[in-house]
Parts: sequence; structure tokens; C-alpha cells
Amino acid sequence: MSEDYYIGVDGGTTSVGWAVTDTKYNIIKKKGENLWGSRLFDEAETAANRRLARSARRRVARTKRRIKLLEMLFTPEIVHVDPDFFIRLRESFYLEEDKQGLAKLSKNTLFDDAS
Repeated sequence: MSEDYYIGVDGGTTSVGWAVTDTKYNIIKKKGENLWGSRLFDEAETAANRRLARSARRRVARTKRRIKLLEMLFTPEIVHVDPDFFIRLRESFYLEEDKQGLAKLSKNTLFDDAS
């Protein structure tokens, strides 16, 4: 191989190409093989799916924190009117046979009144 040569590299999103040339841009041979080629890679995955899942988890966590804060703030006043309100509220989305506690004894799902 001559002393003066160029190495060219072309990097793409899913491949890398390379070539070795002399100063007149003729491809150099070594051991009977041209010194040029490429490597192909699998396309990379974006972080979009992970980001969507993470933002959904954060949104659910924030909603739960807000509900707990509201419950904490309103519990002293609501207990005077209906002591079992928050138990029924927590279990209101369950099927009737899956409910536990006082919500199962109540005719209404959420409110403790006759209608």
C-alpha cells in the first residue's frame, strides 16, 4: 500500500460505508480485495412508546395524589354528614359481587339516601 491514501467514511442512520483510495481517488486493493464496503444495521427504535407509558404513569399518579388531597381536605366535613362516603367512593367502580365493606350493604353506589 502506498504511503499516501485517503479513508472515506459515510455514516447514515442505518448504515456505514467506507472506502480507501489513493491520492488520485482510485480504490486501493490489499490482498486482492478492494478496500471498500458497508455495514447495515437494524433501524433504531425511538423512545416514543416508553415516553407515552411514562407520561401515562405520571398522569395517573398525579390524579391519585389530587384525589387523596381532596379526600384529606374534605373528610372532616363529610364524615359529619355521611361517615361511609369515601368507602363507597373507592368501591364505586367495582362490580357488585367484588365490593367489600359497607358499600355492599348500601343500595346506592355512591350516595347514602333513599332515592
